[in-house]
Amino acid sequence: MTRFSPTDLSPEAKASRSVPNNPNPLCRDFQPKAEPSGFWCVNCNWNRPMHDDERTRQAIAAELDRLPAGGTPTP
Repeated sequence: MTRFSPTDLSPEAKASRSVPNNPNPLCRDFQPKAEPSGFWCVNCNWNRPMHDDERTRQAIAAELDRLPAGGTPTP
């Protein structure tokens, strides 16, 4: 069962869709990767806009907490 609709653009929905693909904590110090990938952080692999919003940061942390130790998301 999906917790969020595919069209939901809330930080929580975005985190739910993104964390299984990038199960890294969001850092607080965005450092761009070398071009042409400068939109992404070299430290945590999240994109620049994710670093700018505390609600997004909390949503990512909550989704990371939902992942079991094996890295597979829970329903």
